[in-house]
Amino acid sequence: MLHFVPFSRRDGGRLLYFSCTIIACLLFIGSSALGADESTSGGKNVIEKITAQAMGDNLALRIQGSTVPTYTIYELFKPSRIVVDVADAELGNPEKLTLPTGLNIKLVTKTITDVTPNLTRFEFTLDRSFTFNTSQQANDIVIVLENFSGARPTTAEDKAVIPSSVADRTQQNQQQPSIESQLPAVDPMQQTAIAEKTVGGTMQDNFNFSGYNKERITVDFYKIDLHNVFRLLRDVSGVNIVVDESVTGSLTLALNDVPWDFALDIILNLKDLSKEERFNTIVIHPKSKVFNWPERAEDNLSFEADEEMVVQESLVIQQQESLPPEIVEAKKLIAKGRKIEKRGEAEAAVQLYEEALNLWSKNSRLANKIAAIYLVQLRQNAKAAYFADKALAADKKNSSAALNAAIAYANMQEKSKAQQYFDQSVSIGKPTSEALLSYAAFSEEQARYDAAVRLLLKHDEIYGQNLNSMVARARILDKMGEHESATEAYKAILLAGFRVPLDLKKFITGRMSLSQSM
Repeated sequence: MLHFVPFSRRDGGRLLYFSCTIIACLLFIGSSALGADESTSGGKNVIEKITAQAMGDNLALRIQGSTVPTYTIYELFKPSRIVVDVADAELGNPEKLTLPTGLNIKLVTKTITDVTPNLTRFEFTLDRSFTFNTSQQANDIVIVLENFSGARPTTAEDKAVIPSSVADRTQQNQQQPSIESQLPAVDPMQQTAIAEKTVGGTMQDNFNFSGYNKERITVDFYKIDLHNVFRLLRDVSGVNIVVDESVTGSLTLALNDVPWDFALDIILNLKDLSKEERFNTIVIHPKSKVFNWPERAEDNLSFEADEEMVVQESLVIQQQESLPPEIVEAKKLIAKGRKIEKRGEAEAAVQLYEEALNLWSKNSRLANKIAAIYLVQLRQNAKAAYFADKALAADKKNSSAALNAAIAYANMQEKSKAQQYFDQSVSIGKPTSEALLSYAAFSEEQARYDAAVRLLLKHDEIYGQNLNSMVARARILDKMGEHESATEAYKAILLAGFRVPLDLKKFITGRMSLSQSM
């Protein structure tokens, strides 16, 4: 029997780091959280009652059922909503399925019948986003909204509603001094160290989710059918997702604030599935099964030939016919490598790419792809730097290769080389956001604060401020001894409207309170 582990969602933005250790951690979490294909028993789950009870500053929402539930919980925004999908359930007495009007929480329930099994959806619309914990207690699903405004004082009855871990933590917090009293009344530089631990970490941690830049989601799946999981990802992403009928099974998995395509890749790896992408469509099928995209039949087409287009196509055909045999062979190796890479076999794929590069040494993009695989997936910095150098030798304007070389040399603590390549990465054409923020982080680590600030200002001029650049600037001001300016910079973060991690929010509010009392 699987036991559900309470899940906590925290708001947070993505920071660039010099490693992908966070990816490995999440993969481990996903692997350990994956459950067997266990189905509920006992027939329909009748949702008998929904309650809302306070616990100090927290509020517990309880969905009471008649059998052990199979469910999914996730968060949506604009407006903020917590959505609970319960499989194979039906609603009981409507009078017991409402919330008090004074809570300012709107509850909408509906049944989704175009999936198997059917889903009963509970959508809680909130006036703002809350940090929340979820757990299963017997047949009930409990959602605890932390720091819910307007909650009444704790009662003995409330404690029975809240999961023990949350109740214990709340009781401990009530016995502990406030955030303000816990802040060190010493050198403000020590406060900066707290912020760095919360936000920045070390340079080695600095490249979260490399290659994943999609909409971020927080999900909590508990024994949910795989087809319903993919349906949710389709709704979040807006991408067409087609699932092979032979894909079966269920999933138990909790992920916090990750790109949706990163969550998809975790699920595919754990369930031994593959994906094929084309034309805003993802086809998901077992790795053992080959999928071929349909080709458009010429006799189904009706068009007037464009003379210019015909000439261009003729030139392309002539160029392909005149390609040296080694490049033709290199292209075959690249195509084979791509298929292997899609199956998650990075080492085998990179070997094929290297064979192709030996035949096609002037292919800068191929060399840089090899460098990226060694840097991000295989974490071999020396090889990443070597192939990034090869990419730059073939094309000096390859700014992405310069950035990969800079990161690799920084990871190896070869600081002079790293700075040389960082300079190159931001001086070729329009520098990317990643290059500017990465170079700023590197400069900060080298105590070159003025240079770091200039890079951040350039980033904000081109791309606008984001949570990463604002936190970095505030942290650097502290290190420069400009503590009042740093406090104002931290205050601006709270007013900017970004999703700020709870620990950072507590640190900033505590710092502001301390500043006002001095």
